[in-house]
Amino acid sequence: MRIQHNIMALNSHRQLGNNNSAVSKSLEKLSSGYRINRAGDDAAGLAISEKMRAQIKGLTAATDNSQDAISLVQTAEGGLQEVHSMLNRMQELATKSSNGTYTDDVDRKALQDEVSALKDEINRIADSTNFNGINLLDGSMGVGTDGITKANEANVTHASDKNKITAGVDFTFEAPAGYHVKVNLVSATSDSSADWEGTTLTINLKGTADKVYTQADIDKLIKDASGSAPSSAGTVGLKISKNITVSSTAADATTLIGDLTSQAAKNATAVDAANGITVSSTRAGANTSTLTFATAGTLGASALADGNATVNLEAGKSYTASDINTMLSSAGVSMRVDFDGEKTGAVLALAQSKDNPGDGVFTLGTGGTVGTGLAAGGGIELQIGDTNDAWNQLELSINDMHVNSLGIGDIDISKRDGAFAAISKIKDAINSVSTSRGKLGAIQNRLEHTINNLGVTTENITAAESRIRDVDMAKEMMEFTKNSVLMQSAQAMLAQANQQPQSILQLLQ
Repeated sequence: MRIQHNIMALNSHRQLGNNNSAVSKSLEKLSSGYRINRAGDDAAGLAISEKMRAQIKGLTAATDNSQDAISLVQTAEGGLQEVHSMLNRMQELATKSSNGTYTDDVDRKALQDEVSALKDEINRIADSTNFNGINLLDGSMGVGTDGITKANEANVTHASDKNKITAGVDFTFEAPAGYHVKVNLVSATSDSSADWEGTTLTINLKGTADKVYTQADIDKLIKDASGSAPSSAGTVGLKISKNITVSSTAADATTLIGDLTSQAAKNATAVDAANGITVSSTRAGANTSTLTFATAGTLGASALADGNATVNLEAGKSYTASDINTMLSSAGVSMRVDFDGEKTGAVLALAQSKDNPGDGVFTLGTGGTVGTGLAAGGGIELQIGDTNDAWNQLELSINDMHVNSLGIGDIDISKRDGAFAAISKIKDAINSVSTSRGKLGAIQNRLEHTINNLGVTTENITAAESRIRDVDMAKEMMEFTKNSVLMQSAQAMLAQANQQPQSILQLLQ
């Protein structure tokens, strides 16, 4: 019989501690509802569930984004619905004015007054329709973005030239029109930097021998640029076609390798003023593509290499601009044609915008406007998924809906000839608006499916996260009940064990 160490009490105490800890953990799980409250509960499960939680948050936000996008599309489509109504009314007025029973000075003048008022309202809708301050129908979401693409100034290899880079790089500068960027290769003793001065951004790249600058390096320099950046500088970006590599000899002086000034997004056009025909690109940017009208070969439009296209027509058949544009659109050609009334295939085959009469060839930028800006973008990027992958991005663009862009800015039905010509122009405008509304409707339907898919994915991943993270209340109550009984039993046994040394006192009597 020992008194210095009460082994039975020590054992009961240890068991009591274990049971007490188990009860405490059960209470924690039951009170929080989570099986994993700390990494020690299940380290791997915690890591997996936290990634799932992040994905669920992203999917929920993407759902909200898609719903906002639908609201934007509905706002734009609502404006176009009213534009359609007014164009239909204008078509009715032009058809009436084409009738010989009307007089110019009274009847057709009254009809033209209404047409003018309708044109003003279409322009007002184009200017004022917006969602959260984003203009939707004024053309800013259409043809492209302001910017410029240009090859670098040091587009050669000079192994012995300390101030050159080893290969040519194309720079694409995306910024509001009038912004300026200069890219310099500076001495190896200098540091890389970027600095704003007004609307000019100067980027200096340290000329360490064999140094390579990636797109990420350029992006970081622009992000960390010092100076007073303009209010819209957040939209500025400089893309490089490939990495910039310094020559094997370190630079010892400053060399300009990029000098670009952003230009406004504008379509390139070609004009035959004599025949009243205009051919234009449907996208902004420099463009010298050709559109050739001919009366030989398979009827219809065909897309050729380098953006060129041909349209083969019947010589004796008359065509409207709408007929030609339908052919071009079906062939995937990024050009459109505008002219009044109807023209035969023979007339179109003799039209031209170059200095070679009668060849039927229109070269964009010749006799019209030179395309500027960047063809890409121009719309808004919608984030419709939980990652930054390309398939989770959706670009939404809407064409300019001003009357000039619709081709009806100059219609005048105060004369019968003008009313007759206006009928086909208004028809083309109606088709153009219908095309835009169709695209918006398709995007809206797609977004509704996107929302359904995001909802199902969110539900399934939430269920998976729940299975990992949440506690089974019934099972945990069983554990709690068991541990609670064991704890009370251990307490009773500890009391009994503490009584055992009392028996030693019997030996002392």
